[in-house]
Amino acid sequence: MIVASTSGTAPQGGTFRHGLMLVVAIAFLSVIGLVLPHGDSGEAFRDWFMAHAVFRPLIMALWAVVIIEGIAGLFATNDAWPARLRRLLLTSLLPPLRMITASSKPHGWLWLPGIGWKPVGEETSEQLEQKLALPMVILTLLVLPVLGAELTGGETLDNHPRMALATHLTTCVIWIGFTMEFLWMVAAAPNKLAYCLKNWINLVIILLPLVAFLRVLNLFRFTRMLRAGKLLRAYRLRGLWTRLWRLALLFNLLDRLQQRDPAKYCASLEKKIADLEEELAKLHAKLAEQRAKAEAVTQPADGIQGTSQG
Repeated sequence: MIVASTSGTAPQGGTFRHGLMLVVAIAFLSVIGLVLPHGDSGEAFRDWFMAHAVFRPLIMALWAVVIIEGIAGLFATNDAWPARLRRLLLTSLLPPLRMITASSKPHGWLWLPGIGWKPVGEETSEQLEQKLALPMVILTLLVLPVLGAELTGGETLDNHPRMALATHLTTCVIWIGFTMEFLWMVAAAPNKLAYCLKNWINLVIILLPLVAFLRVLNLFRFTRMLRAGKLLRAYRLRGLWTRLWRLALLFNLLDRLQQRDPAKYCASLEKKIADLEEELAKLHAKLAEQRAKAEAVTQPADGIQGTSQG
């Protein structure tokens, strides 16, 4: 049972339960990642996996575990009931969110694997960013062989199922890693909207395969899609999503490598400082202008008051 925090005291307990549910949430996210279109490869595997007898029961079982645990967690915290129910609704609709929240999670706290309970805020966000920096750079570098296989392979991937499967599984790992990092960082950030706006490219990388998958499902609901013309448009649309995803990955890779280069990172920080100093100078100038106007208004008033007294 988790004891809610009071006066800044960290919550106690819940390590085994949250660790177990973390595994369940990652398993659910992995199953979803396996059926998403991340590139030109893996279509045969995705069709086989979705048609397999274990696919739907596995999804339903993982989903049921998240919901049942969430209902049980309603009675394991002292938070207000609306907050508990809101967290239960989030995890029930999107089971991967169980990695960062739970119906029993005390407000303002975040459970991190291997670390324990940490308060949501700038310090936790920076600590988490430092721990994830190197693993995410290594993960992002996997983009290069994937893009090389898809761009130069041509018909090779179609003729070599094992290579196509390896490429697809690698892109799945990349997508799962990006999703997990984004969820953790958003949960730890003091200003979640500001983090999303700053890291919009990560959000694009996560959402593009989901949007493409939903559009493909919607298109293939209609039997008219069997016509050659509409099939051609569907493949063109899939190619567009693929190119956008590749571009987003490359952009993210360059950004991460720049941050790992001390010289370039220092240059970017200096530019940010210069921009802030320029903005601060403008604010000082505006403040001086407003003070001058205020003094100009008060001085005639003081003169009129002195004349009337005389």
